[in-house]
Amino acid sequence: MRVINQENDVVIAKQVRSAHTFTSRFKGLMFKKHFFHDDALHITPCSQIHTYFMKFPIDVVYLNVDFKVVGIEQNLPPWKLGKKFKHVKSVIELSPGTVEKTGLNTGDTIYFKKN
Repeated sequence: MRVINQENDVVIAKQVRSAHTFTSRFKGLMFKKHFFHDDALHITPCSQIHTYFMKFPIDVVYLNVDFKVVGIEQNLPPWKLGKKFKHVKSVIELSPGTVEKTGLNTGDTIYFKKN
């Protein structure tokens, strides 16, 4: 599945993995050795993330119920707690630099599309 910015039709990630169960949300990207530049992890339900036990920084996109971007953190390093934003229902974790490279901004709306 791909994630696409509805505002400009730019593909944000080509391979989106879902974390919708308690275990998959809890594990997230912990203990992974790397994160490919076109990959993403969509965590739902989720209102805040952490990068404890991670080995690399990530870009984080916070979404409301309508998949509108309500917050962004770029290059969040390992062993940090993410910011708390209002109305967050899910989060997309991306490789660092993805937000800047794709021009994603707060207020944009994203959608998911099967490959």
